[in-house]
Amino acid sequence: MTTAFHVVPFSPEYDSSAFESLDQHLTAYLKEGRAQRDLSTGQAAVFLMVDEAERVQGYYTLSSASVPRKEAFSGTQARKFPYPQVAVTLLGRVAIHKDLRGQGIGTDLILHALRQAARAAETVASYAVILDAKKVTALYARLGFVPFKDQPLKLFLPIETIRQLP
Repeated sequence: MTTAFHVVPFSPEYDSSAFESLDQHLTAYLKEGRAQRDLSTGQAAVFLMVDEAERVQGYYTLSSASVPRKEAFSGTQARKFPYPQVAVTLLGRVAIHKDLRGQGIGTDLILHALRQAARAAETVASYAVILDAKKVTALYARLGFVPFKDQPLKLFLPIETIRQLP
């Protein structure tokens, strides 16, 4: 992450008034109180990327989840899991301010999220980080994400692979 930004746990004290993603739903999630609600109800951990003036420039969410092993993984990979559900971490939302696109900052934020998920997996089991890639699938492929067996836009990256990222 570039030194002009740092990532912190969500707090309403950070200024999100000027935050605007290219996706209005991602903007609304932060600005209309849904991020705070998800945090307070235990539905998501929300992390903010803030600048030196403590203004929000991006965010991501992480949640515990599980996926059916037979739907997500094929043959030999599915057989290594002893239970019908596989524990995973959901990277539910990732957004950066629209003016920061194309600078590699979104990739840095995703890498921060992956490392955060790997740290959490040391205390709460998780096989992989999963996400629904509505867009930027090429970026996720470059990071090593692979599609679920029959769902090309639902991707996963094993925690062990994340731990090997530079």
